[in-house]
Amino acid sequence: MSTLYDQLCEMGLVFQLLLGVLGLFFFIQLFYYIYYYSAPLKALKSPSSKDNEKLPPVSIIVCAQNEAENLKQFIPKLLEQKYPNKFEVIVVNDGSTDESAEVLERMAQEHSNLKISFLPRAAKYMSRKKMCLSIGIKAAAYDVYLFTDADCCPSSQLWLEIMVRNLNNSNDVVLGATRFNKLEGMIGNLIDYDNLFNTIRYMGYALRGNIFRGTIRNMAYKKNIYYKAKGFSKHLDLDTGEDDILLKDANVKDNVCVELNSNAITICNRQLTAKSYRLMKEQRLDNRKFYRTGTRFSLSFENVSRILFYLLTIALVVFATLECQWLALGITAFLFLARYITQAVVMSKNAKWLGCKAHPLGIIFFDFYLPIYEQYLNTIGRIGRKRWEMWRE
Repeated sequence: MSTLYDQLCEMGLVFQLLLGVLGLFFFIQLFYYIYYYSAPLKALKSPSSKDNEKLPPVSIIVCAQNEAENLKQFIPKLLEQKYPNKFEVIVVNDGSTDESAEVLERMAQEHSNLKISFLPRAAKYMSRKKMCLSIGIKAAAYDVYLFTDADCCPSSQLWLEIMVRNLNNSNDVVLGATRFNKLEGMIGNLIDYDNLFNTIRYMGYALRGNIFRGTIRNMAYKKNIYYKAKGFSKHLDLDTGEDDILLKDANVKDNVCVELNSNAITICNRQLTAKSYRLMKEQRLDNRKFYRTGTRFSLSFENVSRILFYLLTIALVVFATLECQWLALGITAFLFLARYITQAVVMSKNAKWLGCKAHPLGIIFFDFYLPIYEQYLNTIGRIGRKRWEMWRE
């Protein structure tokens, strides 16, 4: 009876090489999931040493464009936060043509800590969002800024306290998480999975000392970070960059904290369409050229190794079946299942604290499709840049 080694030797050079390369990509993928994407899970198990005393006063900054209904529903959630010190909510009205102004005026009469500012509709800026954020920062009475969007609401009344308690002598930035609410259909599930993956990706990288982005829907930083980066002046010609390029310009390194508490998550109630999702992806991908070289390489390397792992798996299954190479087929199936199980466990545990679906059945399709979709957007699928207003339609 031939040994396993003998069977491998008899397999043929082509199958040996293909299995060797597949094994290489398997271990590369395993490294990313164990080292980076499991980092939030390991951090959740670590004892917290955050100081809840002497919390500073805070300015919560929100930009809104034609968000009257969301303002009615979600601004009270911000104003009702339980916080032991002073805080204010600054809403910058971005040239709204609905009843946003009237809604805000009525709420301001009832809440002394609600401030209202605006950017005229006729003002011409490439990124109106950044101009609105700059207006909000200029209007802030306090030196700690906490950001979210008008279509987002905190998951609890402790959101403000939990986020800000991280800001101490050693931390200047806090990265929070956001999940989407009630996304439906294939495109909704794709967006939900993409958000889950990108959340654990930027948080995992940050926990490993490689900070490259956050989300403006849930992020806090001190005044000095904004001025160290010279605000958004270096990238006002881009629609986005307020939550990733700014961090690079501020040269943040070990002064960043990641907040994983489920009570500090914000919930986005925006219903993205395929068109708006595509534009959002294009803007994110366009910003990557500003990331540090090592970060760009690491992100691209993971994407490429993932695509090649799937393609080699498919090729080996087909060729091994045609050539009746059952050992090669068995090894291929084992590597694929081992990666899938690792991935499913990591994603499901991360989905639990984020409060979203784990997508155990769709995970293979989404995982294979997304890096190919990104490559398509980066190459032949690239379309012209569109204004922020079009993204928010």
